[in-house]
Amino acid sequence: MSIKKILAPIQAEQPGEAALEAALALAKRCKAHVAVLHIRQTPTTPASAYYPVGVVFVDEQIAELNKAMEDQSTKLKAVFDAVVARSGAPVIDARAHRDDSGATASWTDQNGILPYDVSPAARVSDLVVFGRSGEDLAVADIELLEEVIFQSGRPVLIAPPGAMAGAPKRIAVGWNGGREAARALGAATPLFEDAEDVAVISVDPLPSGVEGPEAVAELLRLHGVRAEAVRIDRAKGEDADETFLNKARDWKADLIVAGAYSHSRWRELVLGGFTRALIKQAKTPLLLAH
Repeated sequence: MSIKKILAPIQAEQPGEAALEAALALAKRCKAHVAVLHIRQTPTTPASAYYPVGVVFVDEQIAELNKAMEDQSTKLKAVFDAVVARSGAPVIDARAHRDDSGATASWTDQNGILPYDVSPAARVSDLVVFGRSGEDLAVADIELLEEVIFQSGRPVLIAPPGAMAGAPKRIAVGWNGGREAARALGAATPLFEDAEDVAVISVDPLPSGVEGPEAVAELLRLHGVRAEAVRIDRAKGEDADETFLNKARDWKADLIVAGAYSHSRWRELVLGGFTRALIKQAKTPLLLAH
């Protein structure tokens, strides 16, 4: 199936704008609807607060936090209005979307708890798009990404500002023969249609019993995609993610597709791992699937 519904969760202005721009650019090509979601974390008075001084103090804090939440929501809605106006997409409910509408968009602002309340909306979308604004993602951003990647069952695109203005023409696929890589490959199918070249890249010898990048390239060619297999070994002292990212950059990839978190989240957090390194270091848009 093609991409018809894109979820864009936004919590901050700059990455939110990048996410909206990327999501709407994809929606134009796929005639899809972009559902923009802002979770407003409304604080409540803790049951353990001492009455009356503790409650009064906490209530004052809550009032200030509520005001900050309201201000942030207003700013994000202004970003939504501006980006959607530039794109020319009509703002309508997802239920009213039709292919002849082209790209459409909707805004939802709801109370909830981050990072957990994004995944339910992601599960009923074809793709989730996050934006990034700087070199490094904050811990809260990574936690939200990981929650959606692990719990939604949907592919996640991470887009720097302006990176998805045009259809990706050179796509680098990270291939280790695992199920996560296979799911990412399937998730990227609608994007392969516009690609001019695809490189299926494997770092180091693969485990015995799995298909190599040559078989993936052959599959893509059967679908009419111009694809090549690339096997590379790590340079001395390099991690696999460095080798892969260097190759993708040298090959001038404008989109990277990879399986996410083949190892447990705990191992990635404590020992480091391929997926976390990609999220932190890649300057190219990433399409990840778990």
